[in-house]
Amino acid sequence: MMNGHFDLAALGMLVAVAETGGFTAASARLGRTQSAISVRIQDLESQLGHKLLERSRRGVTPTDAGERLIAHARRLLAVEREALADLGGETPTGRLRIGVPDDYMDAYLRPLIARFAVEHPKVELEVRCDISKRIEPALKAGELDLAVVTQDPQRPLGEMLRREPLIWVAARGHRPELQETLPLALFSEGCRARPRILAALNSAGRAYRLVFSCSHTSGVLSAVEGGFCVTAMTESAVPPSLRRLGPAEDLPPLFELTVGLIMAPHPGLAAQRFADALREEMSAFRLAA
Repeated sequence: MMNGHFDLAALGMLVAVAETGGFTAASARLGRTQSAISVRIQDLESQLGHKLLERSRRGVTPTDAGERLIAHARRLLAVEREALADLGGETPTGRLRIGVPDDYMDAYLRPLIARFAVEHPKVELEVRCDISKRIEPALKAGELDLAVVTQDPQRPLGEMLRREPLIWVAARGHRPELQETLPLALFSEGCRARPRILAALNSAGRAYRLVFSCSHTSGVLSAVEGGFCVTAMTESAVPPSLRRLGPAEDLPPLFELTVGLIMAPHPGLAAQRFADALREEMSAFRLAA
């Protein structure tokens, strides 16, 4: 039986490890050493008599007991933030500049942004939709306060929010994948997934021709919904108008993209609040999936 009270700081560390997928990313988020985080979570495990985290090659994941505690921890930490804000009189104000690829915007950021705007009416939201390769230097140049990006697998920046499977899709009622040379629509040059998609086709020996390129999801979707080509897109962004393709259509398996959060140095209160809300949203999204 548990004795004493919860250590809210330790609960915050547990949530950070679960949401970022590991101690390294949690350390970067919290500004604490990995060893300090590990010790506090071990103390929690001893206090509760339950193992809370499992380590594997894919990272660190919560156990069943860990998942249950994390659900309680998020509520406790939210109440703590509300109390501190109420007594401290802190209210986010000013402009918050967010960078995000538009497929992530459509997949899971749109409801969060709408809710944040209602809950923080004194914050002016400015959203820039672009490919990750251009968003990262914009944040570094001070043009953005935070960014959600597809991490570069060779040089990942920021903390990991989730892994997003990439899948093949085509329009319902059309069969462009039956063509001997696959007609393909992709994001423009600079898209981090594009060379890996083409490499998968080349490795599988599947002939293709690029028939359409666009820098925005709406353009690619319009081409695919027209029925004359296929594309690869993140699973969460697939609309009902499209059907999923795979090995039965002689298409190679694809890969997962890693979605990351990057914060500008010394983020303001509005950026911190949005980042907290985003982490909670993405964590809930992972559990629902």
